[in-house]
Amino acid sequence: MKNLNSSRAAGVIKLLMMLAPLAFITSCQRDAQVLPSSSTNAIGSTFTSKSLATAYTVSAPISYYNKSNITISGLSITGGSNCIALYNCTNVIITNCSVGNSSGFGIMLNNCKNIYVQNCFITNVKSGVHVYQGSGIAVNSNQFLNMNGPFPDGCFVQFASVTGGGNRIMYNRCENVVGIAQHPQDGISLYKSSGIQGDSIMIYGNWLRGGQVQFDSGGAAGIVLGDLGGSYQVARQNYVLNSGYVGMQVVGGSNIKMDHNFIYSSSTPVSNTGINCGNYSGASSYNINISYNQVKWYQKTGAEWDLWLDNVATPTGWSTNIQKANISASILPATIITMQ
Repeated sequence: MKNLNSSRAAGVIKLLMMLAPLAFITSCQRDAQVLPSSSTNAIGSTFTSKSLATAYTVSAPISYYNKSNITISGLSITGGSNCIALYNCTNVIITNCSVGNSSGFGIMLNNCKNIYVQNCFITNVKSGVHVYQGSGIAVNSNQFLNMNGPFPDGCFVQFASVTGGGNRIMYNRCENVVGIAQHPQDGISLYKSSGIQGDSIMIYGNWLRGGQVQFDSGGAAGIVLGDLGGSYQVARQNYVLNSGYVGMQVVGGSNIKMDHNFIYSSSTPVSNTGINCGNYSGASSYNINISYNQVKWYQKTGAEWDLWLDNVATPTGWSTNIQKANISASILPATIITMQ
């Protein structure tokens, strides 16, 4: 644990938080494929990310209350109810850490602001990064392996009641291995969370493989937007493979966009639909755009069911989605988890 000079830490974090959205905007303007590793996938595009540190300092689980302007770096943390837990903290960088083998969360953020989680390896936990009531949260370039749940946990990353600008989930690699991950649920979940106009919550350039393997809580998905409402959310250029019941879904909310994603599943005991759009929030849902996604999704019966509108108005751009796309499991490399 390293305490920084207050002004220096604030400056570093401010710079990091400014750079993340700028990088995203530049990529989106080009509308190019942006991927979270130096490996080349079937689409043929590359993105070079940093490697995790190879040496760590062993640490007991961390719980901090009301801390500001600190960095948590280079630690190996196992066990405990949560590996890293922050309450009412601001301006914190969590980087180059390896955390896991916990009965709780890998990283839990409660009512925190301006937190940057980067280049961390998180494995064998209830959920990877769980954020409750925060803003300015960036979870970028991490690797997640085997989330155990059970429901309502079991996510790689979940934002719950996260609001405001600067919220990002980008360039992460995520995998649940069948027979090892115990009760994985939704991969990336936005629950009652809202960005702001011009600064949506961004789920961008993530790789997800594996997920729900049993119906212990209904149908889970790789990426879920608009869960019990929320607004100003974007999921773009993510790669979702064999994530469970659904690949990606919008289940409520407003001002939501899901575009240019690649979504594939072979036939599994729980697979159903590639993209699902419905409204299960109990509130009005409007201005939904689902467009230019490439989808091939085989049900457990072996039949293909790529797109499903569940008793809702047709989203903007719906006809631009490519069903029966020329994609396969090779949208992701054989090995996506390289940290330990």
